[in-house]
Amino acid sequence: MLSRAFKRIGLAAGVCVLGAGACAPAVAAEYSEEVVKAAYLFRLASYVEWPGGTDRGDFVIAVLDSPAIARELTSLARAHLIKDHPVQVRESASLRDLGDPDILYVAAGRAGSLRSWRPAASKSTLIVTDEENGLRDGGMVNFMTIDRRVRFEVSLAAAGVAHLKISSELLALAVRVIGVPQQSRGRCGPRQPAQPNGSCAVGVARAGPSDPPRAGAAA
Repeated sequence: MLSRAFKRIGLAAGVCVLGAGACAPAVAAEYSEEVVKAAYLFRLASYVEWPGGTDRGDFVIAVLDSPAIARELTSLARAHLIKDHPVQVRESASLRDLGDPDILYVAAGRAGSLRSWRPAASKSTLIVTDEENGLRDGGMVNFMTIDRRVRFEVSLAAAGVAHLKISSELLALAVRVIGVPQQSRGRCGPRQPAQPNGSCAVGVARAGPSDPPRAGAAA
């Protein structure tokens, strides 16, 4: 069922997850929030470039303190690859036990623990948080629920510190992008009004069924 949900949600770009299809609100109501977020975590990888390219072993997604998300990710990992690599899912209630993953999902209420955690100097980890101040606490992508839909915001500054490159397609779908490089200031798109701090506030959260955001190829 989850694999089927992944494919359907992945094509419903206006509802929950990055994809290439039209908005379909009914799809969002059919699947739990955990299913949607797990699908998001898989899709995000297609829009992020890690240092060193694809010369790697397993693609590792770690989950801090969310057994439900870890369970959904494990089901997805049985049927899907990320960047042509098998996916390994790790779940723990402690950051110390998660190693140095490619993607780290931090459950709601746990972002504050990131202040005392740093991946290995040679490792770039995309940190995904799930609470109001997730970006302030160290998240690079932060999940938000707006009008009962899962959305996200992005910190380019935090991603840059980890040497991660986030595609413009992903940024175009974000509710908010902070830390826009200096050379990008003043060049926000028509739905991305420039903010005083140089960030681009994206209006994706207000998109409705008749105006779905779109993205490129899925994972």
